[in-house]
Amino acid sequence: MPPLILQIYRERLQPPSHAAYDEVEREIASVCIEFGFPHSYLAIESLAGPEEVWFLNGWESEAEQEQVAGEYAKNAPLVEALERNAKRKAGLKLKAVELFGRYRPDLSCGAPWSMGLGRFLAIAETKVERQIDGTVFETPDGTKFVISPAKTRREAEAVAGARVFGVRPDWSKPAPEWIAADPDFWRKK
Repeated sequence: MPPLILQIYRERLQPPSHAAYDEVEREIASVCIEFGFPHSYLAIESLAGPEEVWFLNGWESEAEQEQVAGEYAKNAPLVEALERNAKRKAGLKLKAVELFGRYRPDLSCGAPWSMGLGRFLAIAETKVERQIDGTVFETPDGTKFVISPAKTRREAEAVAGARVFGVRPDWSKPAPEWIAADPDFWRKK
């Protein structure tokens, strides 16, 4: 099932910084696993258009967000390592944008997307207020993010009006159920 709240953290890369950014993100994912970052997250990378990386976190409630933030704040080695890496990547990207969307089952159509499902994601942004093929998350300003998972890039590119993103296992902290659903993909990490 989709999370009730979807956190979208968007970073647009400064050209040509992809190689350096890749190195830092691999280190961050490794640190998160090593020091026990208290929540799974999904990293996705745009495959066309502006070079962007989005980090997706799924939450069931604000209370869960607060609990995870509290656990994170108590983990001094993790906080220190992530702050160090944030400084390393500061010059590699433009100012980040963070959004929170609420799941809209009434507007979603088709099989619901779950975090970690799909090697590719087709994501459309719209303001329309009607049922849409895909799983819909709405931000406070009325923007809807419509997510459709895909096994292949070609399948994702067939979704009209959507940007195509590739899931980056090496930049993510996968949940055990994501790994169980597609072990070959997540094992590449």
